[in-house]
Amino acid sequence: MRRLTLLVLAISIAFACQQGPTDSTRTVSDDYLEAWVDFYPSRALSAGLTAAAPRLEDFNQGRVEGWLAFNREALARLQALPAPTNLDDRIDRQLLDAQIRRELFAWGEAEIHRTDPQTYSELINHALTAVLVRSNLTGEMKLDAALERLAGLESLCATAMAQLTDGRPSATEASIRDIRSTAAFIEGDLAAALDVADDDPRREALAASSAQTALALNELAAWLESDLELSLADAYGEDLYARRLGLAYGAHLRPEVLEEIAMAEIDTVRTLMEGLARTRWTADPSADFNAVIEPIMAEMESHRASNQSAFLQEFLDLIDRSRHFLEDNNLIDLPEHETLFTALSPSHFAGAAVGGVYSAGPFDPEAETLFYLPTVPDSAPEAARDGFYRSFNSHFNTMIITHEIYPGHYLQLKVAASHPSRIRALFAGDDFTEGWASFCEQMTLDAGWDDDRPLTRMAHLRKRLENAVRAYVSVQVHCRGWSRDQLSAFAVETGLLPPQFAENLWSRALLSPIQLPSYFIGFRVFDEAYSAEQKRLGSDFSTKEFNDTVVNSGGAPMSMLEEILKATHR
Repeated sequence: MRRLTLLVLAISIAFACQQGPTDSTRTVSDDYLEAWVDFYPSRALSAGLTAAAPRLEDFNQGRVEGWLAFNREALARLQALPAPTNLDDRIDRQLLDAQIRRELFAWGEAEIHRTDPQTYSELINHALTAVLVRSNLTGEMKLDAALERLAGLESLCATAMAQLTDGRPSATEASIRDIRSTAAFIEGDLAAALDVADDDPRREALAASSAQTALALNELAAWLESDLELSLADAYGEDLYARRLGLAYGAHLRPEVLEEIAMAEIDTVRTLMEGLARTRWTADPSADFNAVIEPIMAEMESHRASNQSAFLQEFLDLIDRSRHFLEDNNLIDLPEHETLFTALSPSHFAGAAVGGVYSAGPFDPEAETLFYLPTVPDSAPEAARDGFYRSFNSHFNTMIITHEIYPGHYLQLKVAASHPSRIRALFAGDDFTEGWASFCEQMTLDAGWDDDRPLTRMAHLRKRLENAVRAYVSVQVHCRGWSRDQLSAFAVETGLLPPQFAENLWSRALLSPIQLPSYFIGFRVFDEAYSAEQKRLGSDFSTKEFNDTVVNSGGAPMSMLEEILKATHR
C-alpha cells in the first residue's frame, strides 16, 4: 500500500508540473513557492505567512520523496523553457535553479533526514520562535498555533527516531544540547512566554501538552545520545566540501581558490590595520605587529556599556544616528515607514547568544522586522559580563549598526520583502545578504560615518579580518585536517580573536562550514564591483545609485551583479 501511495503521489506531482503552452519563469516560480510553503511551513511563517503558524514540517519518507519528485519536475520545467531575454526573468531563473539543486542535494544525495540530526534539532529549536515573537499574530492565534506545533513536535520526534541512521559527532552533540534546552523551555516557560492567563480554560491543556512534548523531546535526545550510530566524520573531506561550496557559491569557487584568496585578504587587512595604527597612533617604528595593535585593541574595548539597559539604549541611539547619516549624505533611498522592533533577545529565543535581524518577509512585508541584540544577564559573573561588553564595545557597535540595520540587513531585507519577485527575498544566497551588509561597513565609513574615527575604522578592519579568517579556517578544518588547537592558535594569533571567540569559531566551522565564508565571499564581490563601477563611470559614478541598484534588485546571484549595475547605468 505504501509503495502505491508514493507512486500515485509522484504521478500526481509529475502531472501537475508538466510544461504547458503558457509555462514561464513566473508560473514555475509561483508553483514552486506554493509547494515550498507546504513543505516548509515554519520557514513560511518566519517569512510572514501567518496562515502557516499552526503547521509544523513533516519529514517522513513519503513527504521527502514527494518533495524530491516535485523539485526534479520543477527543474525539468525550467530547463525546457526558452532562454529568457528579460533580465528579471534571468535573475529569478538562476536563483530558482540554484535553490532546486540545493534541495535535491540535501534531501536526495545527502539524505539529511537520515544522516543529519540537525535536520530535526534546528526545526525543534525554532519551532515556537516565530509564533512567540511575531506581532502579526494575536494572542489567541499564538496559543492555537503553539498547541498544534507541540503535537507536531511529538510526531517529529517519532519520525527522527524512525529515520535517522547516522550522524556526525559534533553535530549530533549540538543537536542533543539544543533539543534538551528546548524541552526545558517548553515544560517550564512556554505558558509564561505565551502570556496565558491562570483562568484561561486552555491553560491546563497547554500544560499537559507541554509536559508530553518535553517528554518526547528528552526521549529523542536520549536516543541520539545512546542509540544512533555515528560513523560520519566531523570534517567533510575535500570532495564533499567542494560539492557543497559549489552549490552555495558556484562551481568556480573550489576549496583551494577560497583558501588562497582568504589568505591574501588576511595579509591585506593586517597590513591595513598596521598602517592605520602607525599613522594615527604613536608607535615604536621597530615594534612588531602585535606590539603595535594590542594596546589599540585594549583602548577600543575600554569604551563599552556595562549593563543591559545601557547596551540597549546605545543601539537605539545608533539606529537613529545611522538613519539620519544616510539621509544627510543622500547615500541611499530609505523606506517611508520604519517597521523595526529592537530589543534584547528574549530568553526563549534560540539565537539569544548572538542576536540578529529577522525580516518581516515577503508574505507580510509591512510587519515588524525584529532586531534582537545579543545579551548577557546583569546577574552573570563579572568576568562573563566584562568579556561580553569588551567584545561588543561601543566602537564595534557603532561600526556594526551599518551592517545590521542602516543600510545593511534591515534596509536590504525590507526592500526585498516588497519586491514583486518573492524568489529574491526567499532564495538569495548568503553571499548576497552577508556580503552587502559587510560592504556597508566599509562604504559608510568611507562616506564619513562616525567621522571615520580611527577606533571605529579599526573595529571594522578587525571584523573584516575575522571574516577572512572564518573562510580560511573553514577550508583548513574540512579539507586540510586542522585540529581544534590549530584553529584556535591561528584565530588568536593571526586573526586577533579573543580565545572564547576562537572556541566558538571551532564550533561554527564544524556545524555551518559553508555559511561561514559567506561574509568574506560576498564582501569581496561587492567591493570589487564598487571599484569597477567607479572606474567605468568616472565622474558619473554615484554611490547612491550603486546602493539603490543593489538593494532594489531584491537579491540576485552574485555572478549577475555586474550586469545588473550596467543595466541601470549604461
